[in-house]
Amino acid sequence: MQKILTWFQGRMADQQLVMLLASLFAIFALLLLFGDVLAPLVVAIALAYVLDDIVELLKRCRIPHIVAIMLVVSGALLLVLFALLAILPLLTDQVGGLIAQVPQFVEFLRESLQTLHANYASWVNPDYLQQMLASAASQIQEWSGRLLSFSIASIPGMITLLVYAVLVPVLVFFLLKDKGDIVQWAQRFLPQERSLLQRVWSEVDIQIGNYIRGKVWESVVVGLAMWLAYEVMGHDYALLLGTLTGISVWVPFLGAAVVTIPVVMLSLFQWGWSEMMFYGMLAYTLIQIVDANIIVPWIFSEMVNLHPIAIIVAVLVFGSLWGVLGVFIAIPMAALVQSVLTIIFERKVVTDTLPD
Repeated sequence: MQKILTWFQGRMADQQLVMLLASLFAIFALLLLFGDVLAPLVVAIALAYVLDDIVELLKRCRIPHIVAIMLVVSGALLLVLFALLAILPLLTDQVGGLIAQVPQFVEFLRESLQTLHANYASWVNPDYLQQMLASAASQIQEWSGRLLSFSIASIPGMITLLVYAVLVPVLVFFLLKDKGDIVQWAQRFLPQERSLLQRVWSEVDIQIGNYIRGKVWESVVVGLAMWLAYEVMGHDYALLLGTLTGISVWVPFLGAAVVTIPVVMLSLFQWGWSEMMFYGMLAYTLIQIVDANIIVPWIFSEMVNLHPIAIIVAVLVFGSLWGVLGVFIAIPMAALVQSVLTIIFERKVVTDTLPD
């Protein structure tokens, strides 16, 4: 116990380290207490990271700063408007069609399990088969009921979404326009000696920027590839599966595992145990292999090297704290924690080597 107290007192004597830990605690506290309120700002910051490179590219082409920002923000709004008017109705139709076909899907599942039992009666316990079938049917019907009630229960959420649709573009515009002024204003509240804070900020700024920009492009590429592949093969839910696959890349490891379930089930429902089912699974597998072995290493070459266990723990911890927002920001927050821990251990080694 005395050693712990001595170590703690030694760390607290380091004013820069104390300031760094206090800043980290303040960030976590703000997100924990005001996560819902600050969600538009978090989304705007993420979008500003994505669009800032495009603004800088236009500026290098001798386009004035304010004009470049207006062009980039306007282009982003047009893309969002296109998605809302052209893609969202198609996606809604596919979700509605899936809900309408739930009874047929349950019946197909029942017939498949009965066929399995007939062919492998000695391997499958009939009582366990019936229990599994009843449980699966009940779960599917429960999910469909939730989807049916979603349109009514989500009206307040849709109103909030409309408010965010106005706030986020405004926030993005001013974050891009006044980025330097905002940073200078924030620095006024920091002590004069802030080398540790500046080091952590520079490291995390690069890491978060690379991560967000990389994930956006990875999500678009993987989602489009999945959509086009299944659209060419004539899958009724190609857009839905492409959207789910694109979103899944934001949740490392777990996302790909979870999205595989609807891909397999809907492909089996669409094609049955056929040659087309094999081609569909082959296409999905190839997309995942290309994503893991080509797209991710290329896009995230400068991203912080986090161990897979650390990534999974970060997703679980931050997801339990902040829900969906926590899942999406888990990796940047883990990068921040890793940077801080690295500095703490570095300063511990320096302190231990100093003469008494």
